[in-house]
Amino acid sequence: MANQIVIIKSDGTQTRPMDQTQAENYLKKLIESNRVANLKQSLNDVTGGTKGKATGKYTFNKHAVLHASSGIMGVKSLSLFYYNLVGDHYIIAMGEHTGSSKYKLTDYGQPKGDFKKNATISI
Repeated sequence: MANQIVIIKSDGTQTRPMDQTQAENYLKKLIESNRVANLKQSLNDVTGGTKGKATGKYTFNKHAVLHASSGIMGVKSLSLFYYNLVGDHYIIAMGEHTGSSKYKLTDYGQPKGDFKKNATISI
């Protein structure tokens, strides 16, 4: 079942593995409708193999974190933070690109740590 998406929810539990369309339907409930196209593009980058970008020193559960972003910074963007494990993708936070190398986890994040909701990630 490689290339499946697992969402690590804000309470730290995980969803079952799902395909990209199912993940989109799950995550779009957390955002305004004008950002759904950006969500789709970011998910394409997550599942597209080599399109995720390094997220500097950040790790989650000892895994290097990547990010995928789409949209216009500061206007209507969407960024996903995730890691890959055995061919699957684990999304841990979602927010927006707010400035040069800065992201705010406005949509959802983890209960604590670098990726908790409303944290700022600086790369």
